[in-house]
Amino acid sequence: MKKKIMTALTGAMLVASVGLAAPITDLDKGQTAIGYNHYNLDDGGNIDNDSFYLENAVSDKFILGLERNSYSIPGYDTKSTDVYAHYKLDRNVHLIVGNRDYSDGPNKMFYGIGANTSLAPKLDGYASVTTNSMETDWQAGVAYNLSNQTALHLGYKSYKQDGFSTIDGLGFGASYKF
Repeated sequence: MKKKIMTALTGAMLVASVGLAAPITDLDKGQTAIGYNHYNLDDGGNIDNDSFYLENAVSDKFILGLERNSYSIPGYDTKSTDVYAHYKLDRNVHLIVGNRDYSDGPNKMFYGIGANTSLAPKLDGYASVTTNSMETDWQAGVAYNLSNQTALHLGYKSYKQDGFSTIDGLGFGASYKF
């Protein structure tokens, strides 16, 4: 039984990125954001997910990003790299498209939508959903703005791959805009 669970988790992690851990934020043209997130995900076992990302608003409407995700489950580690673009329909709604390169599997194009809004002074909420031909993931959370440049994040992620159980959990992170 343990072997079946481990095989299922390993298979899920081979194609899982629980992508776009980066919170949906609005960047002005020429502005760059860097950040880190950590999530404790669960599917009957503990999965640690750490991600680093870099985003740059190359124009008023486009944000280009790069994200590196690392996953660790007992006895197995894997990584994925996302290269993506956000098209800003307005300051709060972004269309998302990108390519996910899995260290142990195929490349997959993904697409989705994300949104952010001010909830209170210094507190923003965000949500996004992305999908491809074999997986769907979403996230929601809040960002507390320590300054105009620095924010702390608290969020929830959920990932569902066809044929596997949902992997989900809470996480935290920080970002810096310049």
